[in-house]
Amino acid sequence: MNDKANGLVIFFAGVIVGSLISRQLLRRKYEQLAQEEIDSVKEVFSKMIENSGLSRVKADLAKEKPGVIEYASILHKQGYTNYSRTKTDEQEKSVDIYVIMPQQVGDTDYETISLTYYADDILTDSDDEVIDDVESVIGHFALSAFGEYEDDSVYVRDDRLKIDYEILRDLRNYSDVVKTEPLNMEE
Repeated sequence: MNDKANGLVIFFAGVIVGSLISRQLLRRKYEQLAQEEIDSVKEVFSKMIENSGLSRVKADLAKEKPGVIEYASILHKQGYTNYSRTKTDEQEKSVDIYVIMPQQVGDTDYETISLTYYADDILTDSDDEVIDDVESVIGHFALSAFGEYEDDSVYVRDDRLKIDYEILRDLRNYSDVVKTEPLNMEE
């Protein structure tokens, strides 16, 4: 019986030591993976900052006034805006006008307007009136989004005007449609 007890003690001691070693190895492994992930994210953000020209400004500020970077990050986190950097009208529109998924149409109280995009690159409203300034209405990116969600339609939201645009592709040319449709003679 004494040999069995010694064997059990040795067995459990081996299990405990093995568990501790395994735990330590796994902890080191996952700490290393986490650190690699953190370093990767830091690298991506530093490249983004370098590309935007902020790294030089950031380095200059850090040398001149210690603590400014931390203060700026606190302000940013709190949602304060630097109003001295104003956006151009084009930048403002690109924030307000964007492509949405078909399922998102109607999930707001926005008006939905249907437009038609013809094969000869003409965009019209529901009365087949040509929209001349396409970019100001639906943005420069919308017409290249056909096929992103659906092949024959694109949905665009304009938050500034509170409008959802449904843009339907028509494989005919606008000139052919205008010739074939009868004119409405009612007054």
